[in-house]
Amino acid sequence: MTELQKAFLFFTFFFYLVKGGLYVALYVATVVVEKHARRRQAKIRAYLQKKRIQEAKSWKVAYDLYHREYQLNNTQLKKAG
Repeated sequence: MTELQKAFLFFTFFFYLVKGGLYVALYVATVVVEKHARRRQAKIRAYLQKKRIQEAKSWKVAYDLYHREYQLNNTQLKKAG
């Protein structure tokens, strides 16, 4: 095997080694970013659920009045119809 062939094989091996390392690094980075995004999404979902519960508590009287009026209107429509 000539020196040129040995150099070619060495640089080819080095190229594929670097390329494989790059793919592994990008895969790991993707997994880390996805894990972070899932955690953030879970936090946001929990925050929004908590906010909806608080809003429902603060508007409970208004919702109750609305539902009571809605039921009265429905019973009146059923009696009329």
